[in-house]
Amino acid sequence: MREVTLFWKRHRLALDRVSVVSDIFEKIVFMGYENRTNKVVSCFLRGICKPGKTPWDLNNTDDYLVKEILTEPNNFDPAWMFIAELRHPLNMVSAKVGRLTVKPGSCLNEEGLFYILRGSPLSIKIVTTAARMMLKPDRISATTISQTDFRGNQVISDKQMEVLREAFNSGWYNTPREINLGELADKMDLGRSTVSEHLIKAESTIIEYFLHGDPSLLDDDLNGE
Repeated sequence: MREVTLFWKRHRLALDRVSVVSDIFEKIVFMGYENRTNKVVSCFLRGICKPGKTPWDLNNTDDYLVKEILTEPNNFDPAWMFIAELRHPLNMVSAKVGRLTVKPGSCLNEEGLFYILRGSPLSIKIVTTAARMMLKPDRISATTISQTDFRGNQVISDKQMEVLREAFNSGWYNTPREINLGELADKMDLGRSTVSEHLIKAESTIIEYFLHGDPSLLDDDLNGE
């Protein structure tokens, strides 16, 4: 799996239809999807508006539709939390391409727009090409996501990682499989049901991570505002 960050300087956003977001918000962070199909992209957002602006101002454009305000600014937190439907062409391309997700933590801040993609190299290439056609990014950086990303963020437990690694090294994921569940359990000195449970939970978590991003980022992003 690959991770690519597309970055546009804030002043250059005036050249694209995303400029309305820059006009309304000082900062805005993508928190995760509320609903995502190849026709509808609805997500949770956290934003600090410029004076005199509110998230409802997004409804003055065809590219965004605020559906619900979850929290308003108060004495303790200057941010709005809300759900909005995204209709910008780049958002729709990202939704229609399989094996790809926009990572929670993608944001617009005082520097500019950070649009972080995770997925297969081909899927990322398609979206990156589309982005270049719309407004060439000022910077593109790429990294490879390894198993340490999952372990370091505690997305899966150390034991799940141990079982997953042993299963991979023993040929469990080869076609055809080179080891059965009983042999894998004996090799690790664990019960069949224990190994099966670890594999199922780890695989389920990684698939969720792949489709919807890293849930551990949510609290970090809030604290970092």
